[in-house]
Amino acid sequence: MSGNASRTLIALVLQLAALAVLGLAWLGTPWLDARSRPRLLVLVDRSQSVPKPAADQALAELLQAAQAGGVGEVRFIDFAGKASAPSAQQGADVSGLNAGATNIEAALQAALAAHGERAYAGAVIVSDGHASQGDTARALRALREARLPLHWVAVGRPPPEVRLAEVLAPERALAGQRLQVAVQLAGQTQRPLRVQLTARGTGGETRVARSASETHGRTVIEVDSPGTGAVIVDVALEDGDTGQVLDALPDAAVIDVAPPAALLYAQGADGSLAHSLQRGGWSLNVVPAARLDAQAGALDGYRAVVLEDIAIADASPRFWNALVAAVQQRGLGLVVLGGERSFARGGYRGSTLESVLPLLSEPPALDQPAAVLFAVDKSGSMGTGSGGVNRFQLAQRAVLETARGLTERDALGLVVFDAAPRVLIPLGPAEAGTAALARDWAATPQGGTQLVPALEAAIGELERSAAARRMLVLVTDGFVDAAPLATLRARLERSRIDLIALAVGPDADVAALERVIGPAAGLVLRVDQAADLPAAMRTGLERQRARVARGRIAVEQRQALPFAPGLLQDWPAVSAHAVTRPQAGAVVAVQSERGEPVLAFQRAGRGRVVALSSGLGAWTPLWLPWREWPRLAGGLADWVSGVPPGGGALAVLDGPGGLTLELDAPVAAAGISLAVDTPTATGLALPTDAYAPGRLRASVADHGPGLYSFLLSTSQGTQRQLVLRRARGEAQALGVNPVLDEWRAAGLISTWEPGFMAQARRIDNAQRPLDRTLLGLGLTLFLAGVLVDRTRRGWLKLSGLWRRLRPVARSDASPAR
Repeated sequence: MSGNASRTLIALVLQLAALAVLGLAWLGTPWLDARSRPRLLVLVDRSQSVPKPAADQALAELLQAAQAGGVGEVRFIDFAGKASAPSAQQGADVSGLNAGATNIEAALQAALAAHGERAYAGAVIVSDGHASQGDTARALRALREARLPLHWVAVGRPPPEVRLAEVLAPERALAGQRLQVAVQLAGQTQRPLRVQLTARGTGGETRVARSASETHGRTVIEVDSPGTGAVIVDVALEDGDTGQVLDALPDAAVIDVAPPAALLYAQGADGSLAHSLQRGGWSLNVVPAARLDAQAGALDGYRAVVLEDIAIADASPRFWNALVAAVQQRGLGLVVLGGERSFARGGYRGSTLESVLPLLSEPPALDQPAAVLFAVDKSGSMGTGSGGVNRFQLAQRAVLETARGLTERDALGLVVFDAAPRVLIPLGPAEAGTAALARDWAATPQGGTQLVPALEAAIGELERSAAARRMLVLVTDGFVDAAPLATLRARLERSRIDLIALAVGPDADVAALERVIGPAAGLVLRVDQAADLPAAMRTGLERQRARVARGRIAVEQRQALPFAPGLLQDWPAVSAHAVTRPQAGAVVAVQSERGEPVLAFQRAGRGRVVALSSGLGAWTPLWLPWREWPRLAGGLADWVSGVPPGGGALAVLDGPGGLTLELDAPVAAAGISLAVDTPTATGLALPTDAYAPGRLRASVADHGPGLYSFLLSTSQGTQRQLVLRRARGEAQALGVNPVLDEWRAAGLISTWEPGFMAQARRIDNAQRPLDRTLLGLGLTLFLAGVLVDRTRRGWLKLSGLWRRLRPVARSDASPAR
């Protein structure tokens, strides 16, 4: 072969070699340039739930595989409740990471930030997957969008030999039903084991049941419900021989226990509405007025409450506070029916109950001047007692404060008595009488008590008055004579005198006063604490002075009822109704011929409230045989009770960062109200977002472990969903989080394998910089080829250079001595 042909062939070989080398560089093949080797991020979980020896062993295997796979650089991010900055040395400083918590999202965000500054071939995380803070799934999706592959090395605390694996309880139950809970054990279940179940009610009541574990580790326990409302279940696993607690799961489940009846009916009259509703198929729990206090803790599961002629004094403030809270916050329905002991006569004026009613009890009727005579006992027993309280002085203060509430059109008088009566202030203008009361009374407690002469003197004073209302306020400690008083009672009725008797002191003989006065002559109020006398006197006078319209009173419908058909025809007359006035914002559907409200309704918070000043019984005798009565009674019960919204129940998803709700939208989103009670706050309104046609989503931040009660209110009614969040402490995290399988199936993570770097290199080729050593070699080969092909001198120079370099190459290749 000629010299020219040889040069051409060699030049061609050199140029082909140059192209091959440049192609390898273009394809991302690494050689001597450290920049072209893949870089790796390693995230290490340093929280208490991950055993350090197991994590270190997994990390050593990981680094060995990375070195074998040609990784050029490894950066470490240690994390627990917080994440460290990327570092070339793992475990450099973990003191400030808060090992008592796990925030995988924070670690993944740190990895994303590092990847944004300098691209990495992939990331590997060593963790059990249990996170007590942050939203891990959200961070995983962000990694996938950033095209940063994540491999997971699953390392977790080994579970004990036997443990509570699962607790299955019903979401809802009825009062009276035994609560059935299934408990699944895991591990070595062949040994004698016993499961204890504790059911805790909201009022502090508890019920406990135990059952031996079956051979397959599944136990079903039944326990009586401790009450209605939210019942929280705790489960403990005990050694069957020694009783030692092997595992415990507090706050394992919550059960919403509803009362056996839909409506609570408090009956203070003849119960006409109750009979009609029961015939119509409604389930009622009918209780007398005196037993209302026992229902204060049981309102949680009722859909509505009916108060039929109930006075405020029939229940304690605890019941009224619980009732109003249930109406406003939970959406409990309420029907209030008038009668002789309701509205102003029942002490509603200014009460907690009145705050949610559509009708306000009228103050003392200003269009009817009243003559008010006070008869005050000044017997020896009304003086200073063993407790140091002077009842007579308190009675003086009570009379003065009550008198100051009278108007200039009223009249006032005062009689004091012991064995004999004495008129201290003759009946006259209230203004002058009040000024006289403010001065010292010329009376000292002493002597015995003769009630009949005092009543005769007081009645004589009132009979001389021409006022439309005559009222006698009697104050005594109840030690009275037992003389026959039939004539006196008849005189009270004939003179149209309303009598209010206040029996002062815990030892007052109320029964004797009631026998003296009679059941129809007036009102007897017991005042156990003498200090309560002024308030009791003012309230009692107001109650008796409250006006009730009587006679055949025609009524008419002026507004549509809130239930179908809206308008009813031919409303019958009523025989009486309490005179009230509507609350601002209330709808008066039916009113009397004088324009006074008879039936009104409104929304109070989340609840629906109806009030009838005429009641539905003794004051409406013509309504019961009315052809529209069934539709009226049933419609009222249906409307205040509401029905659960259709289209599906609430779905609640529990994540480390809080709770997410998904719900069907049976009505327009504008008509939906969603609120939640959390362990730290009540009545939090939750905004909803439409994320699909007919579907809404809402979220609530983490307020700590405990009970979360969600309330969905729509135009169709209300629905409640209870969620119990357990403490997410590191001590409770065992094994590996099963959610890893879901993330793996969704393509968010990959399982770590020793040969994972081969795939990482392929993925990283497009992002890795070209190897500079390969580029230099390729260009050198290309230029050498050009030089050989173009000049003979160049060929000679290249041949000489090769002869000089060959001995050196041989000496480098020889083994070192």
